[in-house]
Amino acid sequence: MKKISLFVVFIFLLISGAIYSQQETSKMRIGTFDSRCVALAYGRSAEFMTEIDSLKNAVAKAKEDGNEELAKELEQQGATKQVLMHQQVFSNGSINNILEKIKDKFPTLAKDNDVKMILSKWEIPFADETFEYVDITDQLVKYFNPDDATIKTIDQIKAMEPIPIEKISINPME
Repeated sequence: MKKISLFVVFIFLLISGAIYSQQETSKMRIGTFDSRCVALAYGRSAEFMTEIDSLKNAVAKAKEDGNEELAKELEQQGATKQVLMHQQVFSNGSINNILEKIKDKFPTLAKDNDVKMILSKWEIPFADETFEYVDITDQLVKYFNPDDATIKTIDQIKAMEPIPIEKISINPME
């Protein structure tokens, strides 16, 4: 009887240890990224430059046509885009408008990195130890085909803290 009791206790301890060990290793994996880096890659992409050129051409055409009201409205759009881009690149402004352009990539990116969710690292005010974070910044950046100069700037941005968004103006270095 004593041998059976010891055997049951031994099996219980083995099972308990295995369950505890499994709990320790089964943290929920979350993909995180530095939104500033993604914003910079997009802001220097051919797609964004085409968008800006199109806006500039539309302003020039409106002025050429004598439509000052439209020209002024389009110029305001340009200024707004600039402020938004500064908030996104130099601070931690939302980049949902940029992520929308690559949203079809997220399921594959999540699967490849074995993550259940993807979030900006600036949008996690608290999480307990049951989460494991996987940095996917560089993978997101690659979707915008950055050149070497952009990658170098991204590496510099990673090393800096974001400027508080309240301090961002049209010229973020002011």
